[in-house]
Amino acid sequence: MKRVLVTAGQSNLGKAIRAKFEKEGYDVWYTVSQKSKVDSPKAIPVDLRNEKEVKEALSSFEDLDVLVNNAGVFTEGKQDKLDLDSFEEVFSLNVKGLFLVTRELLPLLKKKNGSIVNVSSMNALHPGFGSTSHYDASKGAVSAYTRSLAQETGLRVNAVAPGLIEREALKKSPLEEYWLSHSVKKAMMQGDEIADTIYFLATSSGIYGQTILVDNGFTLL
Repeated sequence: MKRVLVTAGQSNLGKAIRAKFEKEGYDVWYTVSQKSKVDSPKAIPVDLRNEKEVKEALSSFEDLDVLVNNAGVFTEGKQDKLDLDSFEEVFSLNVKGLFLVTRELLPLLKKKNGSIVNVSSMNALHPGFGSTSHYDASKGAVSAYTRSLAQETGLRVNAVAPGLIEREALKKSPLEEYWLSHSVKKAMMQGDEIADTIYFLATSSGIYGQTILVDNGFTLL
């Protein structure tokens, strides 16, 4: 049985990714941020920003076919007023955390000629919604890392760049209204749509270093 590790497996998107790989017959493991959030023997509590914790938490893995770097944090803030702590919070998880996990698991992925799918964002390729330059830059780094890592390792390393994923907190919000008025398909993204693309990238052949937009055409308008 093939094995996949999904970081931030309890997020809305993380759950959709897990469900997709489980449906396809994978042995699915996932990280959670705290011990109190462990809800399964397959859940691994770890602070992805902490090098020591990452090494210890992932040391028991003996084989791995797919790594999905899903963990990330989104914040907003005008750049002339954004404090350094807020900036570092985003880069520490979105970039540093992704790097630490990937570095730790690369030897296993190389043995299996495995694949990596990173979760970037449409904001890596588009200005987004304003007041998110630091977040956009972090996701731009994810896409750049994806390209270079594919070339460096020869593994199938790709990224998905989701648009705005539907969630209860956004219902009837100005952000939802803005999204719907600027999308080709007048609908928010669904987690399973993103998960389908992630699975496709994880199991495809001939695709290296790409960031694939899944945004209902938002960036076209």
